[in-house]
Amino acid sequence: MQGEREIAVRGLMEIFEKKSYGNVAMRRILASHGHLDRTQKAFVTLVVTGCIRNLIQIDHIIGNFSQTPVTKMKPAIINILRISVYQLRFMDKVPTFAVCNEAVDLAKKMGFMRLSGFVNGVLRNIARNIDRLDVPDTLEIKYSCAPWIVQHFMDELGEAATEELLANICKPPDVTLCVNTRKISTDELLKILANEGIEVMRGDLAKDALVVTKTSDIAGLESFRKGYYHVMDQAAMLAVQAVVLNASSRIIDVCAAPGGKSFLAAYLAQNSQILSRDVHNFKLKQLREGAKRLGLDGRVIVQKWDATEFDEKLCETADLVIVDAPCSGLGTMRRRPDIKLFKQKESIRELEDLQRNILASSWQYVKPGGKLVYSTCTINRRENMDKCTWFLQQFPFKPVDFSENVPDVPEFASARDGYLQILPQHFDTDGFFISIFERCK
Repeated sequence: MQGEREIAVRGLMEIFEKKSYGNVAMRRILASHGHLDRTQKAFVTLVVTGCIRNLIQIDHIIGNFSQTPVTKMKPAIINILRISVYQLRFMDKVPTFAVCNEAVDLAKKMGFMRLSGFVNGVLRNIARNIDRLDVPDTLEIKYSCAPWIVQHFMDELGEAATEELLANICKPPDVTLCVNTRKISTDELLKILANEGIEVMRGDLAKDALVVTKTSDIAGLESFRKGYYHVMDQAAMLAVQAVVLNASSRIIDVCAAPGGKSFLAAYLAQNSQILSRDVHNFKLKQLREGAKRLGLDGRVIVQKWDATEFDEKLCETADLVIVDAPCSGLGTMRRRPDIKLFKQKESIRELEDLQRNILASSWQYVKPGGKLVYSTCTINRRENMDKCTWFLQQFPFKPVDFSENVPDVPEFASARDGYLQILPQHFDTDGFFISIFERCK
């Protein structure tokens, strides 16, 4: 039976070999090791995501204490070293002797008896120097981020805001729950979660948001199985809460998976019908399962549809269309640190074209006087503000002032002009862009 550290090493090997999405890989890895308890799962998750989040700095440290280049090491050995350096540098509750001994034992167990002495020597040398490591103060190494992404943020935000952002996304994220107010009140759920042994507090950005710390096994809770909430970042919640919904609104969510915005809209608009569409079968399965668990399977209608294709049957039928567009995801790097390493700059151009095509089809579903929400989980002018400018030039819409529906803080003043760029450092959320338009004719 594999222990936590071996599972972490094998998980890293898979993620780096396949360049997998770390969050998707971790769900599958944890699900395949049912013998782990909640604390063990949390440890594996912390170590794996921590290594990915700090990979460039960790590899720089290893390289300074090894005559063998990091790129020449066997995958099992480099990843044993990585999880060990992460524990030594970022986890102060794990004793140094335990980290080194576990690493040596793991190298032997995984069939590398002859290299166990090498592992021991490198780690003990690092451990002796852990408080005086020579780590360059460049943003790329300090925050383990691809140089092109650092430069992108510098161009968009300036140096001070960029460093603040990069420091923020290096922190492990909390889990945010969106309360299913059709089933339970936020106050009641607070008590239930506390009784389940969960550390929880109210969110300070979105209404009916609860922030959970120190757990990675939300799906194992009885409160989750009963459909009292779904997992959703506060910034994403605000994209729905910023629109005033009538009880019987007709809502179309054109890129709905995994379903968070559709579910929240169903909580808010009690008698509404939400048409939730996506093009990928596995995402549609997630949508249906989520809606059923939350008691919304009769209200959230799930359909397969390519959002770039216009559906004539829906022309001018919607009070609200939600376009949460596929994007570069640069605002989600705290939850998906693999983006810092694997995202290619060239891939963004294709996404920009896709976003434009989705908007060109979806606007026609909005009734005159109805609303369209365009949102992304990225920080990129070309995908956000440039897209809004293009949309207003092409189609009969005007911006909506939604400042009364968001916190009254200086960073959110642009909501008066119909758009809002949320940075991770604002409220410890994802980086997120929200814009709201009203159809004029």
